Amino acid sequence: MEIRAELDTMRYLPLRLARLANSISKTDWPGQKTRLSLPAKLMLTTTERAEMERRLVAIKAIITGSNLTPAECSKARLSLLTRMLLAFPTPGNSSDAAADARGDMYDDAVEDIPPWALSAAIKRWVKGDVPDLRLGALNFNFAPAPAVLLAICKLELADFRAQASAIERLLACVTHERAMDPTPIPINVKSEGGRVLSFSPRRM
Repeated sequence: MEIRAELDTMRYLPLRLARLANSISKTDWPGQKTRLSLPAKLMLTTTERAEMERRLVAIKAIITGSNLTPAECSKARLSLLTRMLLAFPTPGNSSDAAADARGDMYDDAVEDIPPWALSAAIKRWVKGDVPDLRLGALNFNFAPAPAVLLAICKLELADFRAQASAIERLLACVTHERAMDPTPIPINVKSEGGRVLSFSPRRM
């Protein structure tokens, strides 16, 4: 219950920032990366930038399941898949070898999916709460095919992935005035020691 409440709280950007993300302009200069910009008066404050950086870390943890170890994620997914497959009748071959092969197929399909998203996807299937996935007719009397289950998992992740992209775009913004200046913008990279280094790409 706590996890679901946290997910619901983190699912969308605060309204002001969501509006800002929809107001971003693009500027292209030959040989340079596309520039994203906002009016100077709408740029993120230092406090907002720090907040967005923290939020991005949290969102990426939600998307990847990095709050758990790889072993914990694998164990949780296996438990969820086993429960799902036991709960539904199995069409065709039901031998132990077939069951193992079927389990491997599901495991391969969702190997990068965080357990919370897999759990939510299975619950949606059980309730028949699945929109058109353009994967053919769906029969809720049986477990979803691996590709269908993965598609539902991706639906659960979609809002968080969109938010992560919006935050990254906001953090990358410069002012409109700077975007219109063709002078290359220095690129900041971190060295192995953690120091921020800057270099300017050559103009083509």
